[in-house]
Amino acid sequence: METSTIGVPLAQADPLFKPVGKQELDSSDFMTLFITQLQHQDPMEPMDSSQMATQLADFSNMEATMQMADSMDQLLEYQTSQNNLQLLSLLDKEVQVFGHSIGVNGEEIGGGEFNLQQDADMAVLEIRDAADRLVKIVDLGRISRGTHSVEWDGTDMLDKKVEDGAYSFEVKAYDQAGQQIVADYKASGKVTGIDYESGTALLVLDHHVPTSVGAVAGVI
Repeated sequence: METSTIGVPLAQADPLFKPVGKQELDSSDFMTLFITQLQHQDPMEPMDSSQMATQLADFSNMEATMQMADSMDQLLEYQTSQNNLQLLSLLDKEVQVFGHSIGVNGEEIGGGEFNLQQDADMAVLEIRDAADRLVKIVDLGRISRGTHSVEWDGTDMLDKKVEDGAYSFEVKAYDQAGQQIVADYKASGKVTGIDYESGTALLVLDHHVPTSVGAVAGVI
């Protein structure tokens, strides 16, 4: 509220013209505008027939576009609901996903594998927790190129059982020249939940690892 120079509150007057109507126009509003335009045109210089036909065609195209947009929205909602129903069929199923995150849930430990593009003269497997803290290092020695399974018993450096949660694995492999070899990763786990809160459906593996649906490589 505004105040006067002596500190007395001043009453604010109501606006002379208050907004009325709606914020968005539809096809009936445009047709009303068109009819109003015809009613108020100069009778000595009426609207050209080709111009009238053009405006009518524009109105028709606009209405068709709006109807198509409504239909697409309904189709997308239907498709999303169907996809969500299909995801429910993955509950309690073992899936393999692209990535290197695994979950520990009691005695259940997610699985993983890595693929080396060439033979490695030495390699180690690193396990890290959700805070990226190193939990364990496993010496793999010399390993050949190809796909290998991740062997981790869910224990830390002191061979104590780690807490339940999400973990990640990474292989550091080197050739005879000491150059690091690139590794590709896949992880596996049981689908124990589906999360819709983020707006995009996410699979939850072993109660702790959120995974996008697009990362699923297959059902085991």
